[in-house]
Amino acid sequence: MSIAGRSVEPIDLYDEPGLVRRLNAYLAAALGRPVEIGGLKRFAVGFSWITYGFSIPAPGIAGATGLILRLGPALGLFAPYSAAPQYLSLKALEGHDVPAPRAYFWSDDAEILGAPFFISELVRGEAPIPWGPGSEMSDAFRQSLGQQFTDALGALHNIDWQRSGLAELAANVSVQNAALLQIEEWERNYHRWALKAYPMFDFALRWLRAHQPVAPRVSIIHGDYRLGNFLEVDGKITAILDWELVHLGDPHEDLAWFCLPQYRGGTKLMGKLIARDEFYARYEAKAGFAVSEVSMRFYEIFNLVKLAATHMAGVYAFERKGFYDMRMPAMGTQIAPVLRQIEKALEANA
Repeated sequence: MSIAGRSVEPIDLYDEPGLVRRLNAYLAAALGRPVEIGGLKRFAVGFSWITYGFSIPAPGIAGATGLILRLGPALGLFAPYSAAPQYLSLKALEGHDVPAPRAYFWSDDAEILGAPFFISELVRGEAPIPWGPGSEMSDAFRQSLGQQFTDALGALHNIDWQRSGLAELAANVSVQNAALLQIEEWERNYHRWALKAYPMFDFALRWLRAHQPVAPRVSIIHGDYRLGNFLEVDGKITAILDWELVHLGDPHEDLAWFCLPQYRGGTKLMGKLIARDEFYARYEAKAGFAVSEVSMRFYEIFNLVKLAATHMAGVYAFERKGFYDMRMPAMGTQIAPVLRQIEKALEANA
């Protein structure tokens, strides 16, 4: 690979002794003192970024001695990656009512650790999931998590991002063009990842272009806000995770994603946590604007398009990039069901 005209030999991101050496050198330079990290451990979670946990001796970084390293590999699901959006977003959340890890360092220079990366604090907790063994929750536990998760989303969408580093990434996003910019991005992704033509996908893109709503405001959009992407301890949410799809846009995009049937775990509850009416009412009280059903219908279809394209990305990563994680080709089995959902949603909105 090459970076800024330089020839760079690929670094093995799974070479843990080598990674320890590079991390020690990087942190020593960044902190201005010798560093010897310990306890490096890879977490076998996620479909995209590589995640390692590690520790450094006191005084740590801003008092934190447990840390997380996330690396964006060239073969990853959404590669090529930049760590800037995640880092800047996490920095923008500091001091607000959105539980999230504190972020400390980042770089997109692959010469340092082998891939774009950022370093954040390690937050304790478990991640409830909406499906599979052990996913059942008591009513009280579920209700408490649903209320906290809703309040955090309202707080996220209220953050004045223009006073943060995210303003550098604004790219002239406005309430008028927020939907269009996302349509264009995922249309580009579709043409990059699809290994064959999908007429229903093309039809959906045309429908989206013809029905773009005006956003109530431009907010920080998580992009994958759902059960499974937060940690909790004793019923208290300690951190919202997985910010790799973060961007600026219409708050309804996150709302509609949370409401997708895929994340209800076979229940009638949004995100398997909260009834739709309660979700809307609680969110509106926190965010300060009324949820638009017209926008929700638009973003339901948009998010299904986004989900179908993500499944295509998995197949593409396996077939063309050599990302031999067997979850990638398995994602291909979900393309047709999601396209059928899109067809039904379009018929309901005809």
